[in-house]
Amino acid sequence: MKYNVKWHEKALKDLGRLDKTKARAIVEKVRDYLAKDPISFGKPLKGLFKGMYRYRSGDYRVIYAVDKAENVIMVLKVGARKDIYR
Repeated sequence: MKYNVKWHEKALKDLGRLDKTKARAIVEKVRDYLAKDPISFGKPLKGLFKGMYRYRSGDYRVIYAVDKAENVIMVLKVGARKDIYR
């Protein structure tokens, strides 16, 4: 079962700040891998971000939430590992 991917306005802004080839690679990985099985490919977050997941793409992280009832992944934030959790 494939999930629909929705990009939050903030995540799109984050992608716009990245190099185009890196941004394209992140979008392709989300579409090709994460949309197929977001629970298995991602790792659950703890603390303030509990209930959300992260997906690694090189040195970048994709923070997202999963709505199993609607089969939707909402990508909330994209950024470098050192800055993403701030």
